[in-house]
Amino acid sequence: MLNINYISKTFFNCCNIPIKAISKDYKEIEKQGYNNYLDCIYPSDKIQSFIESEMNNNKDISTLFIENDTHYIITDACNVFFILGPISTNEFNKQICYKTFECFEYIEYILFKIIENNLIYDVNSRSYNIYVRKAIYYIHQNYNKDISIDDLCDKLNINKSYFCNLFKKSTNQTFSNFLNYFRVEKSKKLLSDPSLSLLDVALEVGFTNQNYYTIVFKKITNQTPSAYRKELITIKN
Repeated sequence: MLNINYISKTFFNCCNIPIKAISKDYKEIEKQGYNNYLDCIYPSDKIQSFIESEMNNNKDISTLFIENDTHYIITDACNVFFILGPISTNEFNKQICYKTFECFEYIEYILFKIIENNLIYDVNSRSYNIYVRKAIYYIHQNYNKDISIDDLCDKLNINKSYFCNLFKKSTNQTFSNFLNYFRVEKSKKLLSDPSLSLLDVALEVGFTNQNYYTIVFKKITNQTPSAYRKELITIKN
């Protein structure tokens, strides 16, 4: 389960780039790095229209929106839209954070690493049970391998039914869903490498076949891996 406040604060502290998190119905959840000026120039209606247009065209929401030479990186992670920016590529604009265009790919990568860590570790105030923490650590170390919940429960020496109930109660996700979320997040970086086929990517993160990987990826992100890859290549070019 995402800790939006932690992700937003960590991203802003690392990059000094303003960030907003909005829900699927475009309600603001969290923001960091904004002041009165940045709030005034934030084109909320245009960004909403842009996202809806991209979704209607079956494009992945991991893209760049430009308004009056001001850039916003828009990405969809675990059913939340993160808006990174405003960012200016004009070093003489002192009111907006300046970054060169070459940095943009790495800006989004940093966000994904923070999200990934949030999925691995419990950054909420509550503490996980020792078995849940061990299971999450096991996913972190072995996500690219075949993970059987039966084998894991044997390793933990815990009853399977009890463990499944404990994991769901602690994380609000089933063990399988948690594992799939983590694998999908890991696969997003690999999709930026055009030399890897979708099957290569699927196998690299622990899925046994491409079709199942595509189904899971689309269920989590509302886009196919190929659509996500196409958008990444478009941004790079």
